Amino acid sequence: MADNEQKHQLTAAQLEAIEADIKTQQLTSQLLPISVLLQQYTNKEVEAAFIKGSTFLCTKYTSLRKIRGDGNCYYRAFLYSLCEHLVRDNNSDGDKNAEFYRLKEIVNGSLKWVCNYGYEEHTIEMFYDELVELFDFIEGVCIINNKKKPSSSKDEVDNIMNELHAKLNEENATSDYCTWFMRVITAAQLKSKPDDYLPYILAENYGDIQSFCSREVEPMGKECGMCQVAALAQCLGVKVVIEYMDGRMADEDDKLVNHVFGEGDNGGSNDDDERATITLLYRPGHYDILYE
Repeated sequence: MADNEQKHQLTAAQLEAIEADIKTQQLTSQLLPISVLLQQYTNKEVEAAFIKGSTFLCTKYTSLRKIRGDGNCYYRAFLYSLCEHLVRDNNSDGDKNAEFYRLKEIVNGSLKWVCNYGYEEHTIEMFYDELVELFDFIEGVCIINNKKKPSSSKDEVDNIMNELHAKLNEENATSDYCTWFMRVITAAQLKSKPDDYLPYILAENYGDIQSFCSREVEPMGKECGMCQVAALAQCLGVKVVIEYMDGRMADEDDKLVNHVFGEGDNGGSNDDDERATITLLYRPGHYDILYE
């Protein structure tokens, strides 16, 4: 009995140490050279596929951002990358405002929409408001300012991104509030089209979508599976490209397995090449953001 209790205490202490270490990580890191991946696997006893995978990524991408490994990494990476895409595109040559306003319309209407699927407006409104305010911020610093002064210098865009980065790295603030509301949107999408998603839910050993959402989607800290990835991409009409570095390699040329979600489903308003595209790296249980 004493031995079992000692083992339990040891496990609890180990878990506390892991949680403490996670909390020291930034919610989203600064931009890092892609070579940090290869360095991470050098001189370590890892599967050859991970070394090959990181070598391949170094030929295809230039940078990455690391996301805190707290179980919310997919939704947090999705949110950050989406906002970054909208900031940079709306400060580049050409008119990219249509994609921003398409997404802003979806966000503005999302509170009433998710309430059709079992959510009480008064309990989720503050999370919704935070996401609306984030889009208002992007509109203010990008689109409205660009109408006054059409061209933005690289330094000006970088300053806006620094402000966005700071905003999305505050503890218990915008990033967490918006991340949770992204979970609600994902759950509502699953509930809105049960016939489309139920086969995948059954494969996860859940008998119905409601119980799957209440246990696997809505709680903070629950990791995101492929079903949730597809649902959020389809709901917002954005393209999500994921490179899978999980020990598998594609059949030819030592490439990683790559999947695209949300392809061909953009709300019917924009061409595919005008849509926001989010590119992520998946390693077992974790997502980071990739940049070409």
